[in-house]
Amino acid sequence: MKLVLVEWVDSHSGKGWQPIEEIKKNSKLLYCRSVGWVAHEDYTCISLTPHLSGEKNDSILVYVCGDITIPKKAVTKITVLRRYG
Repeated sequence: MKLVLVEWVDSHSGKGWQPIEEIKKNSKLLYCRSVGWVAHEDYTCISLTPHLSGEKNDSILVYVCGDITIPKKAVTKITVLRRYG
């Protein structure tokens, strides 16, 4: 498995009713960063999990927790931090 840093952009919304000028001023992409083990990756998405267990136990299945799936269209950069196994 690979431990990676994924930099990506996301949408966001305002706080209820507000003047149109505030929306114009705040109309920017939300820059995000996520770190985790790559649980799955294909041409459409990458799925990360920060927690995994059992990979060093021969007879125990690997379990993960806290996953996030990020669309590849939103990804701006992927940096491999560590390769394991």
